Amino acid sequence: MTRSVSRGEGAWHRMPPVLGLLCVFALAACASDGSFERESFEAATDDDTPAERAGLGFTREGALERAGPVGDERARQAEAARVVRELWEVAGARGVPGEAWTFDYQVHDGALTLVSFRRTATGQGAGAAVEWSGFSRELTRSLSTLVGVKPRRLRFTLERGSERWRFDLETVRGPVAVHARTVPESLPGASAPLVSDALTVARQLLPASRVPWEGRVHERARLQFEGLRLKPEVELGVFEVQEGSGRRSAPGSADLRMPVVQALLPFSSAVGSRTVEVELEGRHVRGESEPRWRVVAATTLEPAAPPEEMQDIAREYRAMQEEILRHWREEVKDSARLAGVWSFEQLAYWYVGGFIAKGALGAMEAVAPTVVSVLGRGGAKAAQWFRTVLIRTPPAEREALQRIWMKVEAEGLMALKAGEQAELRHILARVEKALHEPLDRQAKKRLRQWARREYFDTVNPRLARELGPLRMEEYEIHHRIPLEYARLFPRMDINQGTNLVAVERTVHRSINRVWESVGQQAQRLDNRQVEALSQVIDQQYGSWFHRVHVPAESASALATAEQNALRAVKGLLAR
Repeated sequence: MTRSVSRGEGAWHRMPPVLGLLCVFALAACASDGSFERESFEAATDDDTPAERAGLGFTREGALERAGPVGDERARQAEAARVVRELWEVAGARGVPGEAWTFDYQVHDGALTLVSFRRTATGQGAGAAVEWSGFSRELTRSLSTLVGVKPRRLRFTLERGSERWRFDLETVRGPVAVHARTVPESLPGASAPLVSDALTVARQLLPASRVPWEGRVHERARLQFEGLRLKPEVELGVFEVQEGSGRRSAPGSADLRMPVVQALLPFSSAVGSRTVEVELEGRHVRGESEPRWRVVAATTLEPAAPPEEMQDIAREYRAMQEEILRHWREEVKDSARLAGVWSFEQLAYWYVGGFIAKGALGAMEAVAPTVVSVLGRGGAKAAQWFRTVLIRTPPAEREALQRIWMKVEAEGLMALKAGEQAELRHILARVEKALHEPLDRQAKKRLRQWARREYFDTVNPRLARELGPLRMEEYEIHHRIPLEYARLFPRMDINQGTNLVAVERTVHRSINRVWESVGQQAQRLDNRQVEALSQVIDQQYGSWFHRVHVPAESASALATAEQNALRAVKGLLAR
């Protein structure tokens, strides 16, 4: 289907230019629409968004196709500068001589996503204070060049000498982090809600009055990031006293949380839902009034492989997650400003992936049982089906759904207010209702566009090559189950490959006349009758399906087929 436009052997962008244009220009009516009618290209695409006109989908590797370039050298330099700041906040500002750390980052096209860090040597004593200016100057000077743009995992090693930090950079083995960004950005500073999240979590991680006087404790915990937010729930793990008797505790204060907060914030720049396991050390030093807390290790855990029903859309969904977060960070939260940014295909993969990954299907079942039953199967077929659902949804409700689900992607389901939850339920109920209603003219027009393009791109590119660009103008796409009766098959993707047939124009006109013979009874047909009529068409016209046809050579046979089909239809309707 459309997903293969940029992947398949007969992909759109690999076709001869004239052939590719004609696939769109020569729009054809379906059998259920009566006599053949031709629309001009302008009339057929006057409401297309830029993304639709460009046919944007996903690459063979699952990356998002975009209308324009993203990321540049300035963004890559900003990525490097941000990493230097993260190294400073976690290790550099508080390091003592002899201390050593490693930081692992996933690199993709200059985008740097923190995967993990760990203190590898504790150090002791005190040396000359290291100033931020010296730390950043030495590390920033050539970092963006050293990092490069190739996908790989880099390890920064920091070792604190008596007067300054020494740095090393190397490539290390490791799986490609699925939560890593792929587009370099000048990321804004931490938002106020995120800082509030981190303070809430830090309060739970620092147990009051539990660091022994002149002692040391070690703690492990797991945290959950959702988009750009840190969930307040903390899964506390091991807590052990490693030094000190525990008979007397060092007093604490709210200020102790800031080193912990600063160590957590760098993990917010990743994509999607992820779990970060952290290790903390609390230590009280003789002569000091309060203990010191530091995060001495943190690792983003690799998620389990997606369930089978998600495997073929997981990468596309992740690509859309990154794009949504990128726009959200840029404060493009008004859906009207996002008009044309994404195609229906891209949005469908995003919604289906998100509904499943975030466990939202159960809550949707009461208001949208048909939607839930199809999406519950998962996979690319569900996403392609949902694309046709989106085109049947009124524009205002599509925009509202996009706005609400962007917030869910950026901040999680719990971020929705009561009014937004009610609005989401209303939209889904309207989507469900539309599945059982006749398609309007606009939806039919768009579905014809998609059917023609996808048939010659992915269903039967060989026929497109055989016909050539000029002869293809004489061929139309016939829906075996017509668009007129899509309401009787709400769980079916009316544009799926098995429902599409290419036929020469005179053959299609003959098929139209057979469907038109149903007359006023069309509104009373049920799905079984429509399937039976479709089978009559298949039986009588099947020899012309998917084939090069010369009208003059089979005019008599075509007339006979039409008469046979008309008699069969009359007999079926008389029962």
